[in-house]
Amino acid sequence: MSAKTKQPHFPIVDSLLLTPKNASKGYIGICTNTSAPGQVYNDIRESLRESVSVLGPLIVNRDGTERMILNTLVHPTMKYLILFSEESLTFSPSTNLLLALKNGFDKKRGSNYIYGGKAMSAYYPNISPAILDTFRKNITVIPLFMSQNKDSFDIIEKYIEWLETSSRLPKNLLEFLKEANTKKKKYFDQLNELVAMLDELPKSPKATIALDPKDFQQLQPPRVDIKKNDTPLPAPFRASIEDGHLRLDIRINNHTYFIRGDDDFRIEYTLMRFLGKNKSALSPIEQFLIGAELNRINVERSLSKRTPSFVLENNISGTEEIFLEPTLSLIPDKEYYYKIGLSDDELSVMCMAFDTCAEVFDLRSKGITGIFTWLSEKNRFQNYEMDILHRMDIGGQIGRARIALRLGYSFIQDFPNIFKINTTELPLVIAESDSFLDTHRNLLMKVYTEGITEAHGDERKGLARTAIALAIYRDTKNAFSKIPAIYAQGDLSPEAMRESYKKQLLRFDYDGDYSYGERTRAHFGFDQLKKTQELLKNNPSQATIVQRFDPTIDMGISKKPDTGQLEYTHDPCLTHDIFFIENGKLHSFHIARAHNLPNAYPENVFGLYDAYVSTIRDALKLEYGDMYMLSSRGNILLLTEEQRVRKIIAEPSKPMSDVNRESGPALIGKNVLPTKHAGVSYLTASLTDEKLFNHPFIERIRNFEGVDTLERAIKYLKTKGVSHNNPILTTHQAGVTNPQDDHLAFFQANVFGKKIQVTAIFSNHKPNPQIDIRIIGALAGQYASELSTPLGETTIFYINGES
Repeated sequence: MSAKTKQPHFPIVDSLLLTPKNASKGYIGICTNTSAPGQVYNDIRESLRESVSVLGPLIVNRDGTERMILNTLVHPTMKYLILFSEESLTFSPSTNLLLALKNGFDKKRGSNYIYGGKAMSAYYPNISPAILDTFRKNITVIPLFMSQNKDSFDIIEKYIEWLETSSRLPKNLLEFLKEANTKKKKYFDQLNELVAMLDELPKSPKATIALDPKDFQQLQPPRVDIKKNDTPLPAPFRASIEDGHLRLDIRINNHTYFIRGDDDFRIEYTLMRFLGKNKSALSPIEQFLIGAELNRINVERSLSKRTPSFVLENNISGTEEIFLEPTLSLIPDKEYYYKIGLSDDELSVMCMAFDTCAEVFDLRSKGITGIFTWLSEKNRFQNYEMDILHRMDIGGQIGRARIALRLGYSFIQDFPNIFKINTTELPLVIAESDSFLDTHRNLLMKVYTEGITEAHGDERKGLARTAIALAIYRDTKNAFSKIPAIYAQGDLSPEAMRESYKKQLLRFDYDGDYSYGERTRAHFGFDQLKKTQELLKNNPSQATIVQRFDPTIDMGISKKPDTGQLEYTHDPCLTHDIFFIENGKLHSFHIARAHNLPNAYPENVFGLYDAYVSTIRDALKLEYGDMYMLSSRGNILLLTEEQRVRKIIAEPSKPMSDVNRESGPALIGKNVLPTKHAGVSYLTASLTDEKLFNHPFIERIRNFEGVDTLERAIKYLKTKGVSHNNPILTTHQAGVTNPQDDHLAFFQANVFGKKIQVTAIFSNHKPNPQIDIRIIGALAGQYASELSTPLGETTIFYINGES
């Protein structure tokens, strides 16, 4: 490592970075930790933005911090790195970076473990002591971050003392950092003040630093280009679909066998166990091809799309069945592993090694046969009993990636399906189960693979994937018996978190703008929780609405008297609950106008169940029914939450048992058999432009307690942005109208996929699709006209709507 005149390419390793166009000479970088870089950048004063050259998130130590260190070193102008926002608790990467700079590596442990490191994976296997020392000498790291790690405060304090001895920062800046460290919260005004103070420091050019790519090849392996080749190869097997199941027919030493199942990996595992020491009967390339073909037909089965075979056609037909192994017991390869993906419209197969000194590669090709040939020749697999399974699994991953590339779909390693990025439609996705984790993970998987991808309404949050997300929790006694450990937050146990949120939802007062408890039990002048019990006891045949969103004060806009800047009301996300009784069971339908599905969701749903559903059910001595949670705009923030989503999706969960679905949801449509169902039903329809007409629902919305809430909602979107989720219309006002009457309980319209998309929920309303769609179309038509945006689709739900 030495100084050279030639500037290294930035970034030197791949990373998710925001590099503002007008800040190419900025000498300040900001690590945004768990916040979206765009969110942080938007809150930096315009006069200071030219000083900020790069912003990027940070979740983990290994890989994450390592990439940040390398990219910061080679950046042509960056000399200061601010650690801002809240760090991830699991890895505490900002805290560990301060320890690494102050203490270095623990020489006794090896593998570049940080001396005194905290939390998980506190080591930098790809950062040599020499690189760390160069980083320490050339980059000044400045802490202004929040942490739930109990040791973080003391570590930051000692790090600032260590900075004092280096004379890198003036006394006034160090005093500012000491004061900031005493505050539990670090706000954007403090970040702006820090950037302004750095902006006043004397500036000098940054010395050019050269790095040897071999020192960090595990992060960015050298590229090996392989000519495209998709020529099908001869193989002693045939993969097919039989009665909806996967089938593998195979010839082994002149005998033919077949295996049937629903899981390609279990079929591969069964074949490995059957072959035992006779695994050499299949060549390495044939092992790759088995995995590729099983995955190919599995994709065909799930997508109903034909794809070209990776092997030559044959008529092999097994005569003896090999029965599936009942359990899987895996032994991993301890020498090599693979990272497979799509990059620059090519297959990318990274051949990695646990030995950081071993050579690694990034194979790139548009075809699959050349990659399999290269892997077979190099044979980068540990020689052990399950090497055949490792080859079949890698072959399957590469095969699925090749299909995704051919079809223009997205691919994620170890994800069971390929999927196409949706940028045009806001879909309805439904997930149900009798366990919370199984329902939640299925909901996340569907939103992640089917939701529309576009900038969040608050653009600073970056890209989001959004859907109308309906979760149905069957057998609620079982589904909510225990909150899974994966949802633990910081030092708070899942049980303590659950109890805390229940108390929040039952309180009568509030801090700040509102609390869900206060909106439910006091805001409208009475306790809706008690009122609901009375209404359902006296009239159990009608559904009852609990309301938290108040259209007369929410979706409000005002000007700050001192600055003239517009400010917007902080509106409840959990807007309504609708309770109904059927066959002696209490069912509930809860509505969120917007919902962060990976993080806020679990405590919201458990809180609603514990505080409201259980209270009403127990008071009325009813049986356990189903709980519906409709997240009208359920979203996943891709920049900061994608890793957590994948973690939850990968979490094993109990499959759904045989459950009672008498509450619904029942589909309504012209080509659907009619139902007399009285619980939950729904339909989707394209919207056509309708003029406003005389109807009680429309008149009520246009004169809602003296307020034209239709005009109010549209004005909000025109002012703040057409994709915002705040504006909600309703015909019900708690304390004014009867919550058991026929109501348009919830109407939400905003722009997704450049079209007006609507979610509407009727309560105690007999479905009349022709009229109901016209009502929705007339309201939505006003949005379309005022926002100059075409109409899209509506999803309509009916609660207790049929008799």
